[in-house]
Amino acid sequence: GRQNVCSFLAIDMNTDWRHGADYFETELLDYDVYSNWGNWCSGAGMTGGRLNRFNIVKQSKDYDCHGEYVRYWLPELKDVPTKLVHEPWKMTQFEQMEYGVRLGVD
Repeated sequence: GRQNVCSFLAIDMNTDWRHGADYFETELLDYDVYSNWGNWCSGAGMTGGRLNRFNIVKQSKDYDCHGEYVRYWLPELKDVPTKLVHEPWKMTQFEQMEYGVRLGVD
């Protein structure tokens, strides 16, 4: 999970990796300064090694195949069927009306 968060924030969202490292420092119960900051730095591609960019949709489908986690944190998607919950942007206008979702608004 930590690598997914790092990949999404630092690479996909182009957020300064230090914000994520700082947040994890304050929230993790098993926090270790070297592991945390070193892994965030590496995960953001700052060490010159291989860049591990995770496919967030694939990870979501692999580790939350029924969409329970997605629906918990995004209650706006509670009525969206599993086949669309990981990629709600693929819903048609009709499906959005059917499931009570307004993309770009909710």
